[in-house]
Amino acid sequence: MNLAIPYLMFSGNCHEALKFYETCLDGKITMLRTVADAPFDVPEGMEHRIFDSEFKAGSVHFKASDDMPGNEVTVGSNFALFIGSPDAAERKQVFERLSEGGHISFPLDDNFGMVIDKFNVQWMIARTNE
Repeated sequence: MNLAIPYLMFSGNCHEALKFYETCLDGKITMLRTVADAPFDVPEGMEHRIFDSEFKAGSVHFKASDDMPGNEVTVGSNFALFIGSPDAAERKQVFERLSEGGHISFPLDDNFGMVIDKFNVQWMIARTNE
C-alpha cells in the first residue's frame, strides 16, 4: 500500500461540508458522485446524497460521503484532519474560516491550533517547514 488519506462520513450534509471546505481551504471538489450514480439500488429520496467524493487543496487530500440507511454515522472525536503550512497568515486565515460556526478547542498560536468546525469535524492546524 502506498496511500493513506482521511475519509469523512456525514449525515446527509456532505455536499454542504465540501463547499464550506472549498472556501476555507481554497480547495476544490475534484470528484462528486451522488447516490443516484451508485452501482446499487437506493431508497427513494436518497438520490441527492453523496456516494463518493474527493477534495484537494494543495497537499490536503481527502474523500467523503454521506451515510446510508442502516449505516448511520455517529459524530465523534475519533478522527482529526491535520493540515500544515509554513505561512503564519495562511494558518490564521484557515483557522478563522474553519472556526466560523464551530468551536475552538485549542487557540491558534504561532505553531498549532485545534478547531471543531460546524460539521463536528476536528482540525489540527500546524506550522510546517514545507
